[in-house]
Amino acid sequence: MTRDRTALSGPQSGAADPAAGLAPGVPELRLAGIEKSFVTGRGAARSRLLVLKGISLTVQHGEHVAIIGRSGSGKSTLIRCMNLLEVPDRGTIEADGASIYQDRILLSPKQLVGFRRRVGMVFQQFNLFPHLTVVENVALPLTRGVGLAQPAALERAVSMLSKVGLADKLRSYPRELSGGQQQRVAIARTLALQPAVVLFDEPTSALDPELVGEVLAVLRELANEGMTMVIVTHEMAFAAEVSNRVVFLDAGQVAEEGPPEQIFKAPVNPRTQSFVRQFAG
Repeated sequence: MTRDRTALSGPQSGAADPAAGLAPGVPELRLAGIEKSFVTGRGAARSRLLVLKGISLTVQHGEHVAIIGRSGSGKSTLIRCMNLLEVPDRGTIEADGASIYQDRILLSPKQLVGFRRRVGMVFQQFNLFPHLTVVENVALPLTRGVGLAQPAALERAVSMLSKVGLADKLRSYPRELSGGQQQRVAIARTLALQPAVVLFDEPTSALDPELVGEVLAVLRELANEGMTMVIVTHEMAFAAEVSNRVVFLDAGQVAEEGPPEQIFKAPVNPRTQSFVRQFAG
C-alpha cells in the first residue's frame, strides 16, 4: 500500500508545529488505539502477526515512563511507533496536541524530521560512524540535520559529551571506547538535538553487565533534571527507582500500568504478578 503522507499539522492545517514548544496542560505524547502487524512466513504459510493490539498511552511533561514485559510482548515495536520509525496500521498519535499520525496518514517528510527531533530516540545499538571522532559523531546531526554552523555544532557537542562524562574522549574514535562509553556518546548525540522527549529502547541490553551501571547513571541524572523519558528496560530495580509510572505490556496489550510501588509490590493483573515474581526470584 502506498502511504498518504498528507500532513495533519503545521501550515497546511493550521495546527501546532510538532517541533514547537509544549502547550500548557497538553501531554507530550498521546497514543490511542495503536495497532501494528508484521507479515510472517512465505507462500501458503504467509500470514500477518498482530504485535500491538489497540494500545493507548499518554506521556505527560516531565514523566519517566518505564515499559516492561516479556520478550516478544511488543515493547520495542511500541516505542518505535512512538516516533514513527515503525508506522502503525491504525490508531492516532499526538505530540503537544498536534496530530502526528492518524490511520496511516503521516506528516510531510519535512515535518516528520522536525517531529523526530522533538521526540528523540536512543537505540539498543550505538550506530556510531567508525571513521568519525566522538565529537564529530555528536556534531554531525546538528550540521546536516539542523543546519547549525560547524563551530556552534561542535560547541553543543562538547557540552553534551561533558554532560555524559566523556569530556576526555572528544577526539577518540568509537573503536577506542567501551560499549558503555559508546552508548553514552549515542545519548549525547540525541540530547544535542534538544528533544522534548527521549525514547530509550533497552539502552543497556547490548552491554556487558559491568558496563550497565555507567549508562544507568546518565539516565538517572536525566530523570533528576526532569527530562521526559520513555524507557523500555529489563532493569527492574532501575525502573522501580526512576520511573513515575510503569507500563506492563503482555502479548501486545497494556495489561497493567501504575506507579512503581503498585506494579512491583502489589500488582493486580495475574500476568503482572507472574512476571514480577519471575524477576524477584
